[in-house]
Amino acid sequence: MSGMMQIHAMAAVLRQGRGLAAVAWLCAGTALLLLCLWPLTTLSSAFALFSLFAGAVQAGYAVRVNFDHALLKGFAASGNDDDPARLDAALAALELRPAAVTPRSWADRWQGMRALLRGQCIALMVQVLLLLCAIWLRG
Repeated sequence: MSGMMQIHAMAAVLRQGRGLAAVAWLCAGTALLLLCLWPLTTLSSAFALFSLFAGAVQAGYAVRVNFDHALLKGFAASGNDDDPARLDAALAALELRPAAVTPRSWADRWQGMRALLRGQCIALMVQVLLLLCAIWLRG
């Protein structure tokens, strides 16, 4: 597979983070409704609050995944050159990455991007489980 096709493929994978973020927002809204509208036990309230915290962690991952998705889309749209050093130079020019750091390969980038998406998935699963516990224990 060519380098540019890998960039398009990884951008498509990272786009899935948007759906995960939408589910997380629905869960956060449900947790807030539980906390505001229904009388809850102390344990149920704690689960709902921890669910909101897990949603905040998920949102942090979602921001980073969305940033990487946008970077890849922009990089793919910029031309045929798939040299990752160009991306590092652009990030260094914006002071988002130290200029002295050696450029990473695409394989290293894919590994990091997958780890971010995996972290977003795990945070969402924790959020959903905590919310389900809050609903189950609401008394």
